[in-house]
Amino acid sequence: MYAYQQALEKAAAFVSSNALVSSSEASLVRVQGNEVSVLDGPYADVREQFGGYFIIDVADMDEANKWAARCPAATWGTVEVRRIRDASEYAG
Repeated sequence: MYAYQQALEKAAAFVSSNALVSSSEASLVRVQGNEVSVLDGPYADVREQFGGYFIIDVADMDEANKWAARCPAATWGTVEVRRIRDASEYAG
């Protein structure tokens, strides 16, 4: 992962990155009406976990997907690629 981050930095695409703790230390929060429910992990039915993230700045999704394919995590799991919604896209 360090070499991957270095490659992103060299390409001036790196913005930020961090690892996350496992779902056993997570909680799920839901609000329905005035009721707040909190469910603490671990979750027995979890097959995949979100282990961390990279935020990169690239021209388009094709380039982002190419970087995702270079991520070491793609060899042992799935790398999800999403763009960050621009503030101008929010209604209001």
